[in-house]
Amino acid sequence: MFTLRQLEIFRAVVRARTTVGAARALNVSQPLVSNMIRQMEARIGFPLFERLGNRLVPTPDADEIHRDSESIFSLYQAFTHRIEARQRSESGHLRVVGTPPLANALIPRALKEFVSKRPAVRVHLDTRRIIGVLESVETRMADIGLGLNPPEREGLSFEVLARAQMVCVFAPGHPLEDKLAVTSQDLAGLPLILYEPSSSLDIAISRDILTPELRSQAIAEVRYSSVACLMAEVGMGVAFVDSLTAYVGDRYRLSARPLYPSQPVPVCLITRKDEPAKRIQANFIAELRHSPTLTAIREFGNDMTDFDG
Repeated sequence: MFTLRQLEIFRAVVRARTTVGAARALNVSQPLVSNMIRQMEARIGFPLFERLGNRLVPTPDADEIHRDSESIFSLYQAFTHRIEARQRSESGHLRVVGTPPLANALIPRALKEFVSKRPAVRVHLDTRRIIGVLESVETRMADIGLGLNPPEREGLSFEVLARAQMVCVFAPGHPLEDKLAVTSQDLAGLPLILYEPSSSLDIAISRDILTPELRSQAIAEVRYSSVACLMAEVGMGVAFVDSLTAYVGDRYRLSARPLYPSQPVPVCLITRKDEPAKRIQANFIAELRHSPTLTAIREFGNDMTDFDG
């Protein structure tokens, strides 16, 4: 019957009581407003306004139409605001899953920066082991995955955001504090806190550091780097953690030294292959690539490359 534009002009005339006032409010010409009202009256077959002096007074029928149009315009305005918010990437849901080292350091900081500029965005953060991260992205339980040293998987895309380094951590006052970097020989005879065999962090130090002899010195085996830090903190032994866990924040009373030769571990962004990212995902990823935490990790990695050289 009526278009939204016709209703918008009609409502403006009801409020302004003149076609001139309505035209000014809508930033259109007065003849356009007058013509639109005449078209509406011709369409429905009865007048919408009565002229009293210089003012247009809505008829009882017009008052009813105006009241009935309120709900339409409320819905339309809400819809328009949502579209505008999406254009600014300021609304929507972002589901992120990460391995514990990243969920404890990198991801919360990145999410804080992201949502501080987008108050209508809601985030969901899940923490899983690396296989769980891959499965969450694969099955669309998460939009974005972040993990250390993930295995390749068909159907998923992997982008190396930075290369963290494995470091050696121990309680303050430990003899290893005298070292600039720790080698396999330095670890001989010391109680070690290791990871479950074949875990991503175990793999990261197995090639050049963990000899069979050193593995026999294990006093404890853990699943998560945070637990390894807590055990090292109480003096139970020497642990190996990624540089994110060791250097981001001061959560643990620990001393840390780099390993020699350096043991890089890639920090990877995991998404579904051949599937375009939603606007909110793309903007988060763009900000994540330039996050201060990743910048610090890259700089630490560059320092270690220079040290190896």
